[in-house]
Amino acid sequence: MHKVVVDTNVFISGIVFGGNPRKIILLWLTKKYQCCISPELKAEILGKLKNKFLLSKENLQEIEEALDALSVKFVPKIKLEICQDPTDNFLLELSEESNADFLISDDKKVLDLKRHKSTKIISPKEFLDTFE
Repeated sequence: MHKVVVDTNVFISGIVFGGNPRKIILLWLTKKYQCCISPELKAEILGKLKNKFLLSKENLQEIEEALDALSVKFVPKIKLEICQDPTDNFLLELSEESNADFLISDDKKVLDLKRHKSTKIISPKEFLDTFE
Protein backbone atom coordinates (compact mmCIF):
# COMPACT_ATOMS: atom_id res chain seq x y z
CA MET A 1 0.00 0.00 0.00
CA HIS A 2 1.33 3.44 -0.92
CA LYS A 3 2.39 5.84 1.82
CA VAL A 4 1.24 9.35 0.95
CA VAL A 5 1.65 12.87 2.31
CA VAL A 6 -1.30 15.08 1.32
CA ASP A 7 -0.44 18.79 1.30
CA THR A 8 -2.73 21.07 3.29
CA ASN A 9 -4.02 22.77 0.11
CA VAL A 10 -5.17 19.44 -1.36
CA PHE A 11 -6.73 18.25 1.87
CA ILE A 12 -8.67 21.49 2.37
CA SER A 13 -9.76 21.64 -1.29
CA GLY A 14 -11.06 18.09 -0.93
CA ILE A 15 -13.15 18.99 2.09
CA VAL A 16 -14.36 22.43 1.01
CA PHE A 17 -14.53 22.37 -2.80
CA GLY A 18 -14.54 18.79 -4.15
CA GLY A 19 -13.08 17.70 -7.50
CA ASN A 20 -9.91 15.61 -7.67
CA PRO A 21 -8.86 16.55 -4.13
CA ARG A 22 -12.18 15.16 -2.83
CA LYS A 23 -11.51 11.90 -4.71
CA ILE A 24 -8.13 11.73 -2.95
CA ILE A 25 -9.81 12.21 0.44
CA LEU A 26 -12.33 9.46 -0.39
CA LEU A 27 -9.50 7.08 -1.37
CA TRP A 28 -7.92 7.78 2.03
CA LEU A 29 -11.20 7.26 3.91
CA THR A 30 -11.66 3.91 2.15
CA LYS A 31 -8.06 2.92 3.06
CA LYS A 32 -6.69 2.75 -0.50
CA TYR A 33 -3.44 4.34 0.72
CA GLN A 34 -1.77 5.20 4.00
CA CYS A 35 -1.98 8.90 4.79
CA CYS A 36 1.14 10.07 6.63
CA ILE A 37 0.67 12.98 9.03
CA SER A 38 2.77 14.99 11.44
CA PRO A 39 1.63 17.21 14.31
CA GLU A 40 2.53 20.27 12.17
CA LEU A 41 0.48 19.12 9.15
CA LYS A 42 -2.50 18.21 11.32
CA ALA A 43 -2.37 21.58 13.08
CA GLU A 44 -2.14 23.46 9.77
CA ILE A 45 -5.10 21.59 8.27
CA LEU A 46 -7.33 22.07 11.31
CA GLY A 47 -6.21 25.68 11.83
CA LYS A 48 -7.01 26.72 8.26
CA LEU A 49 -10.35 24.91 8.27
CA LYS A 50 -11.26 26.69 11.50
CA ASN A 51 -9.91 30.18 10.85
CA LYS A 52 -10.18 30.62 7.08
CA PHE A 53 -13.17 28.41 6.22
CA LEU A 54 -15.00 28.74 9.56
CA LEU A 55 -15.92 25.07 9.86
CA SER A 56 -18.10 24.24 12.84
CA LYS A 57 -16.61 22.75 15.99
CA GLU A 58 -18.45 19.49 15.22
CA ASN A 59 -17.03 19.25 11.69
CA LEU A 60 -13.52 20.05 12.93
CA GLN A 61 -13.82 17.36 15.59
CA GLU A 62 -14.97 14.82 12.99
CA ILE A 63 -12.01 15.65 10.73
CA GLU A 64 -9.56 15.51 13.65
CA GLU A 65 -10.93 12.11 14.69
CA ALA A 66 -10.53 10.80 11.12
CA LEU A 67 -6.96 12.12 10.95
CA ASP A 68 -6.16 10.44 14.28
CA ALA A 69 -7.84 7.12 13.44
CA LEU A 70 -6.96 6.72 9.76
CA SER A 71 -3.50 8.25 9.42
CA VAL A 72 -0.03 7.01 10.26
CA LYS A 73 1.63 9.52 12.57
CA PHE A 74 5.24 10.66 12.27
CA VAL A 75 7.31 13.26 14.11
CA PRO A 76 10.10 14.32 11.75
CA LYS A 77 13.50 14.47 13.43
CA ILE A 78 15.20 16.28 10.56
CA LYS A 79 15.05 19.93 9.54
CA LEU A 80 15.34 20.76 5.85
CA GLU A 81 15.82 24.01 3.97
CA ILE A 82 14.96 23.03 0.41
CA CYS A 83 11.66 24.68 -0.56
CA GLN A 84 11.51 28.10 -2.15
CA ASP A 85 8.82 28.87 0.45
CA PRO A 86 10.39 27.87 3.80
CA THR A 87 6.93 27.19 5.27
CA ASP A 88 6.66 24.14 2.97
CA ASN A 89 9.79 22.39 4.26
CA PHE A 90 7.77 20.49 6.87
CA LEU A 91 6.11 18.54 4.03
CA LEU A 92 9.48 17.29 2.80
CA GLU A 93 10.56 16.52 6.36
CA LEU A 94 7.42 14.40 6.81
CA SER A 95 7.91 12.76 3.41
CA GLU A 96 11.47 11.81 4.31
CA GLU A 97 10.67 10.65 7.86
CA SER A 98 7.75 8.50 6.67
CA ASN A 99 9.55 7.28 3.55
CA ALA A 100 6.43 8.30 1.63
CA ASP A 101 5.91 7.13 -1.94
CA PHE A 102 4.06 10.33 -2.91
CA LEU A 103 3.62 13.92 -1.80
CA ILE A 104 0.43 15.29 -3.38
CA SER A 105 0.35 19.07 -3.76
CA ASP A 106 -1.29 21.81 -5.79
CA ASP A 107 1.48 24.26 -4.86
CA LYS A 108 3.59 25.03 -7.94
CA LYS A 109 6.70 25.71 -5.85
CA VAL A 110 6.41 22.27 -4.24
CA LEU A 111 5.49 20.53 -7.51
CA ASP A 112 8.53 22.06 -9.23
CA LEU A 113 10.75 19.96 -6.95
CA LYS A 114 9.34 16.80 -8.66
CA ARG A 115 11.02 14.47 -6.13
CA HIS A 116 12.56 14.42 -2.68
CA LYS A 117 14.69 11.34 -2.07
CA SER A 118 12.30 8.39 -2.60
CA THR A 119 9.15 10.56 -2.62
CA LYS A 120 7.60 11.52 -5.94
CA ILE A 121 5.93 14.96 -5.77
CA ILE A 122 2.79 15.02 -7.91
CA SER A 123 -0.49 16.85 -8.52
CA PRO A 124 -3.87 15.43 -7.46
CA LYS A 125 -4.64 14.45 -11.07
CA GLU A 126 -1.32 12.62 -11.47
CA PHE A 127 -1.97 10.74 -8.25
CA LEU A 128 -5.46 9.71 -9.33
CA ASP A 129 -4.02 8.50 -12.66
CA THR A 130 -1.91 5.99 -10.68
CA PHE A 131 -5.15 4.43 -9.36
CA GLU A 132 -6.76 3.98 -12.77
